[in-house]
Amino acid sequence: MPELARRPFLQLSLSGALGLCVAPAALARERVVARADSPLVGVDPLFISTGLTGRWQSAMKQDLGWSARWSAMDTSEVLQQLEQGQVDAGLFLSHPKADELDKQGLIYNRVTLARTDVLLLGPVDDLAGIHSESDPARALAQVLAAHNAGAARWQPPPAGSALAALADQLTKGQAGKGLPGNANKAAQNAPAYRLMTRAQWLKAPPKGERLKVWLADAPAMSLQAQIASSFRARHAGAKLLTTWLQWPLAQNAIKSTRPAWQAMKE
Repeated sequence: MPELARRPFLQLSLSGALGLCVAPAALARERVVARADSPLVGVDPLFISTGLTGRWQSAMKQDLGWSARWSAMDTSEVLQQLEQGQVDAGLFLSHPKADELDKQGLIYNRVTLARTDVLLLGPVDDLAGIHSESDPARALAQVLAAHNAGAARWQPPPAGSALAALADQLTKGQAGKGLPGNANKAAQNAPAYRLMTRAQWLKAPPKGERLKVWLADAPAMSLQAQIASSFRARHAGAKLLTTWLQWPLAQNAIKSTRPAWQAMKE
């Protein structure tokens, strides 16, 4: 083929080849055109420390063209900010306060995304004598009784936290009351019994203490990862985020963190 005749053919072939390379990139750009502004999201630090928000952030940029603006705060503060409309959406652990806000219509579009088991930890010597107990309510009641008798120590969860609410629910309010600290010498030198999520335990177990998991896998011993939008904010991006977090890409990010988190759609 003459040289002059070959040049248009080569140019056409090259442009076709480039088209095959450019087309997917163009389609990708088309897919990530932002359909709403990035929402401000209050998020419990547990989601951040276990890597969930990081995984979601990377996937969000590919799918939505933006990533949520995370603002770390404890679950109780997330719910307070949602109530006041200070954040567009909130990622929090299941809590009675969320139930109240839901009933009052102050949050909406509330969805459960995942769950983490709650563990009852304590000294390896089992000073409270709960080794044969499988019911979490009875086990916690026995720990509190041992604490009151000075035979063991109970370390209550932070006031207002999701774990504190769970402990109160299981013990009908007894876990949240002020308890005497009259432990004997053996109990004083031993680690305290406490509740901890599996996500916390796997990420940052207490250092310098010989602890054993005495109770786990009970149906009542879990906390749910939930998202909701603020009624006062009514942000379109928050609504889109909630929908996106239920899509396979976001759910696969949750599954990659097992056993810390378990997706609800497994």
